Amino acid sequence: MQKKLPLIRLSAINPFLLELRRRGADPEALLRELGLPQDIPASSDLFIAAKSIYLFVERSAEFANDPYFGFSIGNALDLRDWDPIAASVERAETVGQLLTLFTMNAVEHSSATKFFLRIEGERSTFGLERLTEPSIRPGQNDAFYMGLMTRLLRRAARDRWDFADVLFRVADPDCIPDPSRNYRVAEGDAYGVQISFPTLWLFDRFETSRFQARADRSGTHSVPYSLVDAVRSALQPHLHETDLTVGRAASICGYDRRRLSRELRIEGTTLSREIAKLRASKAGQELSNTNLRVSEIAQRVGFTDPTVFSRAFKNWTGKSPLEYRRTNRSPG
Repeated sequence: MQKKLPLIRLSAINPFLLELRRRGADPEALLRELGLPQDIPASSDLFIAAKSIYLFVERSAEFANDPYFGFSIGNALDLRDWDPIAASVERAETVGQLLTLFTMNAVEHSSATKFFLRIEGERSTFGLERLTEPSIRPGQNDAFYMGLMTRLLRRAARDRWDFADVLFRVADPDCIPDPSRNYRVAEGDAYGVQISFPTLWLFDRFETSRFQARADRSGTHSVPYSLVDAVRSALQPHLHETDLTVGRAASICGYDRRRLSRELRIEGTTLSREIAKLRASKAGQELSNTNLRVSEIAQRVGFTDPTVFSRAFKNWTGKSPLEYRRTNRSPG
């Protein structure tokens, strides 16, 4: 097992959230169903287990009652708001440089996937590779990236673009609208999506004005690469769950419980210890920075009984919740 968990920046789902809301669907209901934070737009500072992101994207198409939901969002995405593209546009002088820089910048948004650019004679392939096989068939996920890649490469290649010169591979071609009309699409596997095109396109001069990058990347957190930090990041949105057992925590992280527990022991910790640390930290912050009742804070960290929470909190910190609040209250 790799010593890092497959995580994706939560804000990656924002285009889906906003489109669901625009269509009159209730994205908060879907977020609640999947145990994800319900803030809209979603935070760019949180990283979520990849399996939760994949499931959200697939379920969002069901919520929208649109079999082509992923593709339509990717193909309509404002490229100026997509950070890996915005960062790449600033330095690229050719189409090849744009795609190369994109593959480098995208690693800051996911430890679950990597983009690649492969040159093989007269044909080149630009694609996304998942580092672990998802537990569901990622049809809508692939369709989103196909739409995004189409928009990116079509705008960069300009007059050279020709659908007849392009071949896509996706997990589920049925998620692509009218493929026989515009797109040459082949069925791939669950490990990623690819677009193949003539290598000559890479040497064309890239015009920055066609993108007009504007994304603000100040203050954005980097993807957590250490195993322990990744586990903490993946579990953070689930602290309110009353059934956050060791087994459930391992499932959220996307790994077998025994294998993950073994790796964490090597790092000097355990899943139980990390869950307790996260809950203690969140409860302490709530006690210091809010006026919420102890019973409300207990629910926010997964306790239905305030008395049980108070005993656990004193065991964690050496103080009762009320004692902790008195001594750690934020000024003002």
